[in-house]
Amino acid sequence: MAEKTADLHNDGVPEIYMAQIAGRSSGVSKTLKMQKLAAYCDTIKNPQDHATCARNMEIKTWYNSGNNFDPSYASECQNLTGRDQAECKAMLIKDLAIQRRDPEVCKLIPKSQWSAQAACNIHFWPSRPITSAEADASTPQILRSNVLWTRGQGSSFADEAETNGLDVGGWSWDTKIADFDYDGFQEVYIMNGRWVSNEVSPSNLFFHNQGDGTFSEASGPFGLEDYLMTAAATSFDLEGDGDLDIISHPVNGPITVFKNNTQSGNAIAFDFDDEKGNRFGVGVKVMVKTTNNIMQTRELQLGGGFMSFDVPRMHFGLGENTGIVSGMITWPDGEISVIGSLAADARYKITGR
Repeated sequence: MAEKTADLHNDGVPEIYMAQIAGRSSGVSKTLKMQKLAAYCDTIKNPQDHATCARNMEIKTWYNSGNNFDPSYASECQNLTGRDQAECKAMLIKDLAIQRRDPEVCKLIPKSQWSAQAACNIHFWPSRPITSAEADASTPQILRSNVLWTRGQGSSFADEAETNGLDVGGWSWDTKIADFDYDGFQEVYIMNGRWVSNEVSPSNLFFHNQGDGTFSEASGPFGLEDYLMTAAATSFDLEGDGDLDIISHPVNGPITVFKNNTQSGNAIAFDFDDEKGNRFGVGVKVMVKTTNNIMQTRELQLGGGFMSFDVPRMHFGLGENTGIVSGMITWPDGEISVIGSLAADARYKITGR
């Protein structure tokens, strides 16, 4: 559901982090943080948004969208008004079509209800079984755990998610990997949650890089606990003060902004334009050497999560270092540029080659 590559250990070799449904239920893992559904809307301060959340939670007590048509839902739909009633009826038609295995029923959904209509039509798209040859050539899926592929000898990889403390992420829609605390090591923030009947509500999870090859869940100490089920987020310097902030998009709540206001270390950022058509330098790889002789590497990636993109800007936390002493840029076509000493607490734009 989310995939990122990042050098998490500052050894110059990127890991591949793949997040999926990994321990979504209460009691599965101590890493997961849960609260009762009754408290779901409590953190929403805006009265209108809070009312919308409360209404949706009330609907959730009787409507369980599982492609199973329940006739009793029809009377419940009638008790709703306006947009809620229209959406409710459309979803019931979708459920009925799937239960009857009849794609013609999808045509009864009004065109204005495009989301339900799309869900209904896609269900009936043609499919085929996987062939034996495809199965033999594939990599077996690792179930119920996030995966951290770490390069070993040659071209081989080994999954070290559990030993790194990154195996459990809940219902992991999206992952942000960046150095949020300026210590020179990148953290992992997982957007978590899904509507499941009669369950508690999970928090997003923030894994702090300990700098020794392991991560510790620290969403509480870092102020990043959020029990609104969240499907997507983006990370960038919202205020132009040099640190990385986070904007998340909950499923049933307003946009959430996490301002990063407590960092005291140094940082440096880069924008790119190869002047050959890749105006943001997507895919650029950079290795920098700091004044304490530590190497850090980054790759400019914009996607990797569910309906989520990031600002095309590269950020390095430098800790107490006052700058970098050198850097090497590998452009997507393989060309290399070398940069010299640069001071921290600034953003630089690299253009041309």
